[in-house]
Amino acid sequence: MAQLNPYSVSTQSSLEKGVFSEYATLHRRSFLYREIRFEKPFQGTFVYNGWWFRQVIRINAVPCWFRISWLRIHSRFRFELPEELTAEADPHSATDSRRTIHGEIEFSRTLAIRRFRVWLGERVIYDEIR
Repeated sequence: MAQLNPYSVSTQSSLEKGVFSEYATLHRRSFLYREIRFEKPFQGTFVYNGWWFRQVIRINAVPCWFRISWLRIHSRFRFELPEELTAEADPHSATDSRRTIHGEIEFSRTLAIRRFRVWLGERVIYDEIR
C-alpha cells in the first residue's frame, strides 16, 4: 500500500480566499471594478473597470489598456508600464519584461470576479481570490 504524502496539497481543498501581495492593497472593489494601490515595484493606483461594454485599465489616471466587450469579456490583458513609472520600477534594468504588465481575470458565470492576478514581467505582484 502506497503511503500518502502528509505535505501535499489536498485536491479537495479550495484556494484560500484573500488578497496576496507584499506591496499592494485593494482599495475598492465592486462588480467588474478593482482599484489597487501599488507601493512597489512602482507607485500608483491601478484601476480596472469593465462597465458599459468597455474594459479599461488606468494607472494614475493614464489609460494603459482597453477593449470593447460587446461579444465577450476579455480575461487577459497585457501592456507596457507607462514611462513615468518605468524609472521607479527598476532604474538599472534594461529588459523589456520588467516593464510589461500582464494579468488574468477569472470570472464566475454571473461575471463576478473570482480571481484577479497581475504580473510585472515574470513576477506576480498582486493576486486576489474571492
